[in-house]
Formats: sequence, structure tokens, C-alpha cells
Amino acid sequence: MKENFTGKTRRKDFGIAFLVCFLFAFMLMIFGPAEIFFVNVAEFKFVYGEFVWILAAAAVICSAAVSLITAFLPATARKIILSVIFGLSVAGYAQVMFINEGLDLLGMNPEGYRINGGQAAANVILWLLIIVLAAGLSIWKEKIWQNVICFGAVFLIGIQSAAWISLMLSAEETAYKYEEGEWYLSGENQFMVSADKNIIVLVLDYFSNQYIDPAMEKYPDLLDCMNDFTYYGNTDCTYFGTYPSLAHILSGSAPDPSLTVNDWTSKIWQDEKAVGFYKALRDQNFVSNIYTPDKNMLCGMNSAEILQGVFSNVTNAGQDFNVDYPLLTKTMLKMSGYRMFPYALKPYLYTNVGEYSEIMTPKSRGVSHENHRYYGHLLEEGLKTDKESNYYIFQHLSGTHSYDTTADGQYTEKSSMEETAKGCMVIVEEYLSQLKELGVYDDATIIVTSDHGGPRDSQVIFFMKNANETHDEMAVNDAPISLAEFQATIAQAAGIDYAPYGPAISDISPTEPRERTVWVRLYVDTLPSVPKYSGEGESVSNAYCGFTYTGDIDDLMEKYDAGPDEVIPETDGFF
Repeated sequence: MKENFTGKTRRKDFGIAFLVCFLFAFMLMIFGPAEIFFVNVAEFKFVYGEFVWILAAAAVICSAAVSLITAFLPATARKIILSVIFGLSVAGYAQVMFINEGLDLLGMNPEGYRINGGQAAANVILWLLIIVLAAGLSIWKEKIWQNVICFGAVFLIGIQSAAWISLMLSAEETAYKYEEGEWYLSGENQFMVSADKNIIVLVLDYFSNQYIDPAMEKYPDLLDCMNDFTYYGNTDCTYFGTYPSLAHILSGSAPDPSLTVNDWTSKIWQDEKAVGFYKALRDQNFVSNIYTPDKNMLCGMNSAEILQGVFSNVTNAGQDFNVDYPLLTKTMLKMSGYRMFPYALKPYLYTNVGEYSEIMTPKSRGVSHENHRYYGHLLEEGLKTDKESNYYIFQHLSGTHSYDTTADGQYTEKSSMEETAKGCMVIVEEYLSQLKELGVYDDATIIVTSDHGGPRDSQVIFFMKNANETHDEMAVNDAPISLAEFQATIAQAAGIDYAPYGPAISDISPTEPRERTVWVRLYVDTLPSVPKYSGEGESVSNAYCGFTYTGDIDDLMEKYDAGPDEVIPETDGFF
């Protein structure tokens, strides 16, 4: 009888323990990753089936293992452990539902997650209070404690299961199935240049011009390779964010917040500003190859087929991918933990956009975007020349968007802004060196710039070398230019009448005052929330805020701190 009683007791203890452990595992390994995925499905290249079974199996196995161990522990130890797990689950649920504010789940901030010490401390105290209450109840009122953790676990699993099922049922087919015959920007000729005339633009993402001075303090040779270039040190990006900046500078069309993202991105590639511009380039025998891995930045949810007739490297040739499953599961767990755990732990769990971009890599030649991947292919393959056409190359690299590049251009999980900036310039130097070896450097027009800086420091690096331009040392020009002059500048370099596209940067005087406006997508409390362009959840922004200034970056940052001059509501938001 005693053995039978012990067996029943242990089975009951195991059952209670499994319920509590599975609550925590369900939140961290199943529901958290699901909510992150389905709300941001347009930003991921992989489908749900690639990771759900792995994490679900891990949740069950881990829950069973911990439950089995606790079932054989002394009663007091078992109750304390289960109280801590239950308390963590309740606190995590409260964190997600009521405490997190404006959480950047997609890792868009290169500096990671930051919170002031007071908020972090108050948040930790709340978590500790919940855990202590659960543990205290287990000692003072065991029966009540048992009912609370059992019914509490069933309730929390139940309501999150309902939300999970709702997410799965409402998701688009693309969340479960890879598109066949999908149009995309091919990277097949990414390291091909013209043997004759080249216009080459190297875009280093999120590279504010405010990064130059601190990077040069650490690496005085940072710009040694730029002696033939002119540095335009007063360049603003016009629009903050890779979206809409890339679409703006490549199409020549200003964003229209009265239109949805999908309607605007559909419209701009049919507009004469884009159609006429790229036709004029073709008439000058230019091939226009645009290398960016995320067609959504240019097309929204539209097919990249709308870029046909504009860019030369648009294709629907089949493309297979390698999936890094360990990285996939690690990344989804990190993102889930970042969402669920207290403020104090979020900086250690913050998953930058560069981390999940490594999960799926094309078996065939896809676009190399991450700094280290591009650099590796550049060293391995080297640039090659094509004698048939002139080339307009727009190469978008991850730049300083993620601090994940060493000073010699290699990958590292933790770097600094200065080190990443140096690594970027090492890649640029290698590219220029290979152009020189091929004998095509002198005749090339080359621009090294960025699509945007930070929201506040929305000025960017802008180096330009015109064809056959040489200097003993880098020239500096403080003309108040912006990326709004980009299209006209490219047209001028190609020998096209650029008047229809506005002034080129050479038309902007460094001595005349010029009023410019930078537009930043922000959330304005007095305006209603708007949906994301992909249809999953609400956007983190709801308005374009315009900051108009005359002067340089100091004037822009002062204006940003004072507040926008104009606020235009969005119809929907990108992120």
C-alpha cells in the first residue's frame, strides 16, 4: 500500500509540475515565437513549419524532464521550484500584455535595447514580488497554492492557445508555403562590372555622418582609400528608414502617406520618374543592377515583377535555400525571451536584424547583403568585367545597421559602431582596389553613401568620385545636399539630361543657405494607430513627421528635439 500511495503521489506531483513547466515552455517556445512570426511574417524569409515542430517538441521534452526531476525532490524544494517557474510565467505574461512599450522586435536599432536604470529596477522588483508571493503561498497555504498554480496554468495556457490558433487560422498562405515562381532581385552578376563605363553606388545601411569622427579617433586610417573622393559632410537622407529611403532614391518619387504602402510602391515603378529614368539609362547602354535582399522595401507586398523593365536583374528563376536550423531556433528563442523577460535582461536578448537575415541563404547566387558575406564573396570571386554594356550598380550592404563586423570585415556577434564602420571601409577599400586592378577605376563614377542615419541624426555619409577625378587627398564640401538629389546626380553621371529629375548635387552651392526637410516615421499619440502594410498587427508608427531646418546636423538635431514642423498621418505603416 505504501508503495502504491507513493506512486500515486509522485504521478500527481509529476502532473502538477508538468502543467506549471509546460506553461512556461509554452509561452517561451511556442506562443512567443508564433506571435513574433505571424505579426512580422512579411519580414522573414522562412515559413512557420521550419521551426514550430522543433520548438514544440523541445517544449514538451523540457517540461517532462524538469517535471520528472521535481517529482522526486523533497516537498519543500519541489514547491519552491514550481513557485518560481509559475511566478516567472505570470510575470512574463504581465510583461508582454501590460508593461512592454514600443518594443523593437525586428532589431532595427544598431545600438540594441536601452532602458533607464530606474525603470529596469522597478520592473525587476515587480518580477521578484510575483515570485515571492507564489513561493510564500506554497509554504503558508499549500492547498490554495496548488489550486492557484493549477488553475492559473490552465487559464494562461488556454487564453494563449486561443490566440495562437487565431494567429494560425488568420495567417496568409505565405506563412506556411514558399512561393513558386516568385520574382526577386538576382545576385548572379553581383560582382560583374563594365569594362567600359561604370556608375557604382555602395550603400552602407544606417551610416550616419556622426559616426565618422569617433570612428576616425579609433582608426585614423579609416578614410585613407578615399583620396580621390569628395566628402559631402552636410548630407541628409530626406526620409528616415531603409523604407521609404531606398524606394524614394531609386524611383525618384516622394512617399505619399495618403496611399497604402502597397499602393504607393505599385504606383512609383509605373511613374515616368522611374520608367523614363531607367529607359534613358538603357538608351545609354547601361545595365541597371540593384542589389538589395528585401524586395519588400521596394515593392511592399507586391510581387517584384513590378520591377521588370526598370531593373535588369529581376527574375523568377527558381531559387533554393539552405536553412540554418540551429540558428533559426536560437534566434526565435532569443526574440521570444526578449519579448517576455524583464527590462534588465532585454539588452542581452536583443536580436538585431542582421542575426535573423543569416538563417536562410540561397543555394544559388542570391544577393549578398551582410557585410562579411559580401566581403567573403568579393575576396573569393573577385570582380569581373563585361565588355557588352555600361553598368549602373546599386549595392546595398548592411553597413552599421548591426554592430556585427570586425575591423577587418569579418563577422562577430558583438562589435562596436567604430569597429563596424572600419570593417565597412575595409570592404570599400577592397572593392576600389579590385576596380583599379581591372583598369576600370579611373573612368568610374563612384558614390559611397547610406540610405539613412538615426531618427535624430538623419544625416548620412556621402563620398563621390566623378569619372577621371583624382586628388592627392580627399576633398571636403559642406554644400547642403540631400538624397533627394540622388536621381539627378546619377543621370548627370550617365550623360543624360537631368533637368527632369531636379538639381544634381553639383548644382548645390556650399555658401548659399538652403532649407531642407527630413521626414521621420514616428508614433504620434494624438493620431489613431494604423495597421502594418502586411496586414499583421499594428504599425509602430502612424505619421510622417517633418523637421525643417537651415544649416547643418547640429541645426537638424536641435530641430528634432524641439518637435516636428509638420505631421502627416499615415494610411498604414511599414514596421
